Amino acid sequence: MLFKSALRVLQFGHSVLPKKQKKLKRSALKESLQIQSSPTDYTLSGQLNDPLLTITSLRIRDRSQETVLEVPNQLDDHRFTFQLSHSIVSQLSQHVAQMQEEADVPTVEEDGLAEIESVEADQDTLYPIGRFSLWLTFTKKVEHLTPEQLQKWESDGLPSHATLDATVFTREILLGRFLDTQIPAPLAPLMDETFNEFVQLYTDLKGNLRLLLNKEPQMKPKIQIDAVHNETKATTVISGKAFTRHAFIKTGRLLLVHRESGDQVPIPIDWLYQNEVSAKKFGLYRYHYTAKIHWSHLYQAAQLQEGVYDAFITLDFYHRSEPKLHRLGRARYITRQLTPEALGKDETSTMHIIPYYTVGHRNLSFEMTEFTNENYAYLNHLMTFAPLYRLFAEKNTWLVGERPYKAQDNGYHFFKYMRETYPERPVYYVIDPASNEYAQVAPLGNVLPIKSKEHIYHSLMAKKVIGTHHAEYLYPLRSEPFKRKMRADRVFIQHGVLGTKNMNNQYGKFAAAFDTDLFLVSSEREKRLVTQDMGYAEREVKITGLSRFDALLKNDVPVKRQMLVIPTWRSWLQTPLQFFESEYYQQYQAFLSSDRLHAYAKQHRLEIVLCLHPNMQQYSSHFENLPITVIHQGERDVQGLLKESLLLVTDYSSVAFDFSFLKRPVHYLQFDPKRFIGPLGSYLDLENELPGRISKTIDDLFEDLDATARRNFEMADEYKRRADVFLTKTDTTYSDQVYQTIANYTKQTSLLEKIQTNEAANILFKVYRRSRFYFPTMKAGYRLMQRVLPVDPKLVVFESGLGKHYADSPRYIYEELKQQALGYKVVWIYNKKLYLGDPNAKVVKRLSPAYFYYMATAKFWVNNQNFPHYMTRRKETTYIQTWHGTPLKKMLFDLDEIHGRDEGYVERVTNAIQQWSVLLSPSPYATNIFRSAFQYGGPVVESGYPRNDLFFTANNAATIERIRTQLQLPEDKKVILYAPTFRDHHSLGKGKFYFDYPFDFDRVAEALGDEYVFLIRTHVLVTKKPKIPAQHREQFIDVTAYPDIQELYLITDLLITDYSSVFFDFANMNRPMMFYAYDLDLYRDTLRGFYLDYYNDLPGPILETEEALLHALSDIPRLTKMYQAQLDAFRATYGPMEDGFAASRVVDAYFKTDQTMRTQTLELLEQPDGSYSV
Repeated sequence: MLFKSALRVLQFGHSVLPKKQKKLKRSALKESLQIQSSPTDYTLSGQLNDPLLTITSLRIRDRSQETVLEVPNQLDDHRFTFQLSHSIVSQLSQHVAQMQEEADVPTVEEDGLAEIESVEADQDTLYPIGRFSLWLTFTKKVEHLTPEQLQKWESDGLPSHATLDATVFTREILLGRFLDTQIPAPLAPLMDETFNEFVQLYTDLKGNLRLLLNKEPQMKPKIQIDAVHNETKATTVISGKAFTRHAFIKTGRLLLVHRESGDQVPIPIDWLYQNEVSAKKFGLYRYHYTAKIHWSHLYQAAQLQEGVYDAFITLDFYHRSEPKLHRLGRARYITRQLTPEALGKDETSTMHIIPYYTVGHRNLSFEMTEFTNENYAYLNHLMTFAPLYRLFAEKNTWLVGERPYKAQDNGYHFFKYMRETYPERPVYYVIDPASNEYAQVAPLGNVLPIKSKEHIYHSLMAKKVIGTHHAEYLYPLRSEPFKRKMRADRVFIQHGVLGTKNMNNQYGKFAAAFDTDLFLVSSEREKRLVTQDMGYAEREVKITGLSRFDALLKNDVPVKRQMLVIPTWRSWLQTPLQFFESEYYQQYQAFLSSDRLHAYAKQHRLEIVLCLHPNMQQYSSHFENLPITVIHQGERDVQGLLKESLLLVTDYSSVAFDFSFLKRPVHYLQFDPKRFIGPLGSYLDLENELPGRISKTIDDLFEDLDATARRNFEMADEYKRRADVFLTKTDTTYSDQVYQTIANYTKQTSLLEKIQTNEAANILFKVYRRSRFYFPTMKAGYRLMQRVLPVDPKLVVFESGLGKHYADSPRYIYEELKQQALGYKVVWIYNKKLYLGDPNAKVVKRLSPAYFYYMATAKFWVNNQNFPHYMTRRKETTYIQTWHGTPLKKMLFDLDEIHGRDEGYVERVTNAIQQWSVLLSPSPYATNIFRSAFQYGGPVVESGYPRNDLFFTANNAATIERIRTQLQLPEDKKVILYAPTFRDHHSLGKGKFYFDYPFDFDRVAEALGDEYVFLIRTHVLVTKKPKIPAQHREQFIDVTAYPDIQELYLITDLLITDYSSVFFDFANMNRPMMFYAYDLDLYRDTLRGFYLDYYNDLPGPILETEEALLHALSDIPRLTKMYQAQLDAFRATYGPMEDGFAASRVVDAYFKTDQTMRTQTLELLEQPDGSYSV
């Protein structure tokens, strides 16, 4: 109560105190703009704030910046008035048509802001479509320019889109982003004389004006909730803001949509247009809204039913053809915490309304739970006096269940085991009496009808709540006050094997809506992902298997010639409208109605059975018109369906694991992998760990089905091996293991864990992490830990690519260390999810508090770049610097001038270099350069690069097929890898750079033909680059995010680089390479310079123009033969130590505990300069 009172004070203060104004980047030159529209024209008027300017015209330009129209200013000073009449529609249309005809390509492309959809995707008009920008042109006499301005322009260059001659300065600026933008009424489209074509003036996301021809601008409103409160217990008020960009609201209603039935309850909304705020936001529309929900009125009118209602807002806009249905959410933490519960009542019943915010998107929903008035009164009574009742209650009562309507999964199988094996134990099953599956569990006895008095009583008396989902599903009421009254340990026995999809938001240790004390899993692999990826402590996770596996693995059901199709659900399909418009529905309709499928079934005498996920069961009837068998909820036990089926077609559903344990073929049809997996990704390497082949299309699935038929419907051995990884065998039964584990479990929770899992604490930490206090305190803490904590002699910290990669030499040293099993504990610094399959290894984010702790206490550091300059090494710590390439371009102290770096760069790097204990080198050539460039006098070991061991140990068909499959490369295509370095003069600041592709995609595609795919991997420091054009994304693929470039070399037939050191490594593949040096003179003479003779020492042709590149790409075989001898000589000179054993040499030298063993395995010969060779 005290906590919520504090939140209310904060919320009140936030609502009444002056807000800190967010500073928008805008030009002080742009003073005011007014826009008005009529059926025949747009009027644009305003002024710039410099009275010495003369605004001359408004230019309308297409996407290629060609001027299509120029409209003169009606005034002759710093003010302007322009009229755009409906006659511009035909002029713009003719221009677009002409451009289309000349280029024969679509004229509208995807842009970074997704302003409009790609024409190729959905063009709903036969007329030309185009988007145009508006540019204001002004002049200023030279005599009015200040000397300071002229001097600045002379040194830094003129502003963009500006010219200067002897008498006048001329400049163009985008029309938009004015300090004050007034749009008093909705902007209507201008129609041409025939009323067939139109142009729409609108404001884009950046605040600039655009014209869109023959297409409505995309509407992407954002609606946030600022407050939810109750006027009375039966009246809820929701208020907030709406940001509709360029669309003016005509009407809008709140819709409560029942998640299962789709029934809609409309609620009126009061809208207030915020004219003053909109004017300061470049004319982008802002609204305030308020909606009141009278629950008892709705309940008494029979408009509410049990279940979940999702909150939507439906918006009708002026001059837009379709309304917009938008999910209501975007509530801040304080708002979510203060959202109150409500009641709807009539003479006999009470509807308890629990508002909650969905996982992930934090959208508002309402869960309705209906009680008789008598039972509701009993619930409130027992919540008050539960401590007294517990004194006289049965001891050690257990509640078991699944979802309230289910009794066929692990909950049922475990309960059945308990009733048959331990009938005297007070174990009860919770289920809805109206469920089709009630009859299955009722004969076992001890069944509690949900929300009955018996259920309410035993819930509050329970010691354990054992469920397949959230424990709250087994409570009579899922309200926060009721949860606080519970005293039971929560046991999560799961409803499937985890791993395919990241479930941290649903079941992770830090998930806001999920709590469990004991987490049961089926294998060591699954346990590792639950502890390492989901954040649970070892003591909270136990390997037991799932109770349903006892029935599943019994060989007591004959196998039918039956194909079982059992896809999982999609979280974004929550209403019937969403379902019927979805790709999910279209794909499964297409597959299940396919003539090819039914021909396949007839040929192999198969029956096709469809069983939708429980969350999608309401749509089962829409597949009954097909010649298949459709299973409805409760008609069949899923375990029975699996046991009797010959093969399975599913998606990334956990049911695939169950079926794979039967050692029968699993087929994945996953047409929406990116959206299904989501931005958090998967815990698994899906292509290499799932027990079946993944098909992205229906055609691919049929190819896989044909392959299975040719194997006589036997599961491939590789998939059998994969299945075994996810199930630990047992000597007893899985249910017995579950029982023994739960019975022996004692809850242990530390104060630290409570803080770590508290949402408020996590929000405060995020605020602290972004604050200016974080790094000073971390640095101070690091220095303190170095003084007071001992060094762990068995702890090794690995990092690669600033925590962005699990790759390079640190990776291969680690894998060799793991293989030799020397008993070291490993910390990998990695900013994303990473599964290492190593109980002695953990993954830690770079610059997190744990990062500083492990860095302070580790015996070994291994890195291919530098750690932060302020981290000093303890004398007991050995820092192995592997570096990340053989040098071609000059570095650091070998440069006459350093470009693109700030003033303190050299000092910081020098301090970082001083921490190195030893530097690895691939050759004497590299050693000499390292000493010169880094001014490094410490030990250098010429061991070869551990990362290149891969070329000698894994250059095989299986590895190559895995990599190609992961990248989805066609089997018949050869691979070109383009891997350029960064340009120092293309700096974005803070060690980041941009890159522009130095070739025309159309021309390169034409030169390559259909024989090659073109992979692009930019340097790790490049953070900004153009998108690959949409029409070329099948042939040109950005693989910058692929974690290990060494693996990419294995599949590469031809390397194209420039001044990057990647070619030194690639030379070990003995495959051709080209050097596209389009800016050679600049790079060599100004930016960097080289250690080699660029023209004479490189093992491939040097191409200095795009024409030369295109010519070379059309003549690859001849050039390969021409440079083969030069490549052989280059490899012998610059990679003499590369033999596949570099990593073992490093491990033997530094990690073997026996000094004698070190000397025997690695003979280090000291050179006069202090380096060592093998």
